[in-house]
Amino acid sequence: MPESSQWPLVWSGFLLIAVSVRLAVTVRSHRHRRLRAPQRPSHLEWLPGVGGLIAVADAGPRILGADGTVLAVAAELARVAVAGGLALLLYGGIVLVRRLRG
Repeated sequence: MPESSQWPLVWSGFLLIAVSVRLAVTVRSHRHRRLRAPQRPSHLEWLPGVGGLIAVADAGPRILGADGTVLAVAAELARVAVAGGLALLLYGGIVLVRRLRG
């Protein structure tokens, strides 16, 4: 039987992914309503989703008792998501610095 004490981590991951999708929809609709010149998007609204993907990909198979191959693939997916999250943070930081400088 899967260990039930770890399920909140997986559900929190799914919740973060849902929050990220909602943020992306809200930001997109807000950008379309603005009258001034559009700014370059920072894509920071996807950071919660990347964090949720890391939590789900890393903890989900382990909780369900998957075999070693699935755990190895899940660990690699989590590593790629961490790298993507760091790249997204760097890109977002660059966009924000450019906006502040004008």
